[in-house]
Amino acid sequence: MRQLSKYAFANAKVRALLSFLLKQDEFSRLLDVKDLHELLEALKNTSYKDIISALNIENPDLALLEKELSKNNLNIYRKVYDSLPGKNERSFVRLLMQRYELEELKLALRFWHKKEVSGIDNYLLGEKISFDIDFNKIISAHTIEDIISLLGDTPYKKPILKARDKFKNSGSLFFIETSLSLDYYERLLALSRRLSLVDRKVAQKILGIEIDSENISWLIKGIKYYSLDKAQMLDWIIPGGERIAKKRIEGFHTINDLSKITESLAIGPYTRIKDLAESSIHLIESFLYEILLREVKRALSSFPFTIGTIFGYLILKQREIKNIISLIYVKRYNLKKEELNIC
Repeated sequence: MRQLSKYAFANAKVRALLSFLLKQDEFSRLLDVKDLHELLEALKNTSYKDIISALNIENPDLALLEKELSKNNLNIYRKVYDSLPGKNERSFVRLLMQRYELEELKLALRFWHKKEVSGIDNYLLGEKISFDIDFNKIISAHTIEDIISLLGDTPYKKPILKARDKFKNSGSLFFIETSLSLDYYERLLALSRRLSLVDRKVAQKILGIEIDSENISWLIKGIKYYSLDKAQMLDWIIPGGERIAKKRIEGFHTINDLSKITESLAIGPYTRIKDLAESSIHLIESFLYEILLREVKRALSSFPFTIGTIFGYLILKQREIKNIISLIYVKRYNLKKEELNIC
């Protein structure tokens, strides 16, 4: 009863928001429209009608549309945050929201690395999420040390500092981006431990599957593209996975043979990963995402209401936005359905 009363308002809010998610048959109808114009007209009959109605349908600015869809999702996070009863629950959702800021930072780092000093504003949301970060100063910075200094008291400074030498030796942002992800999940796990026992259990289950997915992707990329040794790989394994624990990877006899590694990772729900070893990273990540979605749907159908229902809804909403954006570009460039990057 305490769990029910604790989340009474949040329960009503999230259940209402869930009702606005596109059903599978609705997305299928969007998939079958003949062109971009017809797609945008169809989206006017969904919860995105206000965003679409503000567009010039005849000559839509797709970069602006993508930005507005992402802003819409960020506002959903804020609505959910405002509905929550306690400090720990709010802190957890605020950190989930920080994913947007983390992705913006990674984007700025890519602009800086490629020495592209303009154009980033087309991709940024243009509003503060958690910290005051001047992304234009980051892309204009001379050195990685300058970027570290610009990040001041943000939590992003420490992981970049940790990966700085690896970046300098390899010239690849892969290590910096991996370090940022590792730090982010460590902070999420630390916050999850402050939740109630019921909330902690379900939140850590979903987080564990996300972390498994990150670690599996990281191991496959590290072997395929970076030829890393075992010690290097272990440095960047995120703790807290549901099945793919660091201890398990330490026990691998080899870390250079992709087929043997994926066979060792093929446990429980990840059994199919050994058959996908040579597939594209997108196909592998789509498979891993399907496993996450199964756990999300389990959390959404559970009783009583927990933080897992909120976490699950936010994952589904972000997935919907991503799929709509992919569909928009498929229709804009007359690509085939098979080229649609959805999950």
